[in-house]
Amino acid sequence: MADRIVKFGWLRLLHRSQSGSAMVEVALSLPVLMAMFLGAVEFGSLAYTATEMTNAARTAAQYAAMNGGAFTDCNGTFAGGTCKPTSGIYGAAQADAPWATSNCTNWTVTAASSCKCSDSTSCTTTDYSCTTGKPIVLATVTTSASCPGFASVPKLFNVSSFTLQGSAQQEVLQ
Repeated sequence: MADRIVKFGWLRLLHRSQSGSAMVEVALSLPVLMAMFLGAVEFGSLAYTATEMTNAARTAAQYAAMNGGAFTDCNGTFAGGTCKPTSGIYGAAQADAPWATSNCTNWTVTAASSCKCSDSTSCTTTDYSCTTGKPIVLATVTTSASCPGFASVPKLFNVSSFTLQGSAQQEVLQ
């Protein structure tokens, strides 16, 4: 009987002692909170980079519309193509996305132009002119890049890179 009281008294003493409970709670909740924090940082980084990609496409489309780039794309043809680092459209896009161009790989800028006449007839493909009506010329620019994960944690966030794209279209005023 005395052994029972001693054992019962020992259990009662453990029940009343809470000196290590805060440390156990922190040890259990800290990994979850850190994963949530790293996920929020990753999402914020990707959102910022995606915004840069869209802004770069918009800037390049505006550059093309203002500088005659809507009539010829990066390669000097009407069909469209991938811009080279020396072209003005590429430079305009790159200048508006410094974070994405310095941290991402496979950075590409693709430009194209299209034309339709205001009276619903088709434009000539050589000089974008209409026999009747006014030509409506559109410059379309797409940016793309493979961006690495910002908060890459092995076996927790198992994505090595994300492909982000931006797109914009601008009408050329004549």
